[in-house]
Amino acid sequence: MISSGAPLRETLEELMRIVEGMTSSGMIGSILVLGDDGRHLLHGAGPSLPDAYNAAIDGIEIGPEVGSCGTAAFHDKTVSVFDIANNPLWANFKDLALQYGLRACWSTPIHGSDGKVLGTFANYYKFVRDPSPVDRELTEMITRTAAMAIEQDRRARLAVSA
Repeated sequence: MISSGAPLRETLEELMRIVEGMTSSGMIGSILVLGDDGRHLLHGAGPSLPDAYNAAIDGIEIGPEVGSCGTAAFHDKTVSVFDIANNPLWANFKDLALQYGLRACWSTPIHGSDGKVLGTFANYYKFVRDPSPVDRELTEMITRTAAMAIEQDRRARLAVSA
């Protein structure tokens, strides 16, 4: 899909569906793409998350205590929250997450070929848990693949506007 120039959203949604189907842990995946302003995360994919949840976090401004994804993008490092209900990073968002049964969320920055943050990949779970070594390996594969898709999309958009 990346090499054929399929729309970014379709590519990322398919990536999430494939990955969710590969896991037996109940992982729910989400990709947020850093907007052109470098300050807001935009919905990229989250086919198994409720539409209302995706809409609520679409456009969220990154910061030092903005859930797992906003914090991961802000600090450019993986943020593993094992228990959303009791983590200060989720203070302003835990009610939203808990109403949909989301109990854990780890978020990893997606880096471009230049090392800059392009977005985040999040693993959500409906129970409190920490990442396993297999989860970490899968996350690395997902973030590399998502980076290729995002960079391809940006190159295509630049070519059209040139």
